[in-house]
Amino acid sequence: MTINPGMLIFCLLDSSIAFLLVFFVSRAKFGGEKSMLARVISAILGTLVFIVHFGVLIWFNTEPVTISAAGKAVVYAAPIVLSILMIILTLLSQPPKKENEEETEESENDTEETATAETNEGTAAK
Repeated sequence: MTINPGMLIFCLLDSSIAFLLVFFVSRAKFGGEKSMLARVISAILGTLVFIVHFGVLIWFNTEPVTISAAGKAVVYAAPIVLSILMIILTLLSQPPKKENEEETEESENDTEETATAETNEGTAAK
C-alpha cells in the first residue's frame, strides 16, 4: 500500500482547498470575523472536511479500490471547482467601480471647464 509522492502532495493541497472553502463559508454563515463562536465552529467543520477528504483521496489511491475513474475525478476536482466558483461569485457580488471613476472624471472635467471659463471671464473683464 504505497502512494506516489506527487499524489500525496496533491491530496494535501486538495484537502487544504476543501478546508479553506468550508472554513470561510461557514465563518461567514455563522457571524463573520468578529464572532469567536463562528471561528471555532468553522475551524472544527473545516478540520473535519480536511480529514475526511484526505482520507478518501488516500483510500482512492490504494490497490484494491473499485471506484470508477469518473467518480475519482469528481472527488478530485470538487474543491478546486467550488473554490473557483466562490471566487467568481465574490468578484461578481462587488459593486461596480467604473461608475465611481466615471463620475470622478466627469466632475474633474466640469471643474476644469468652470475654472477655464472663470479665467476667460476675468481676462475679458480687464
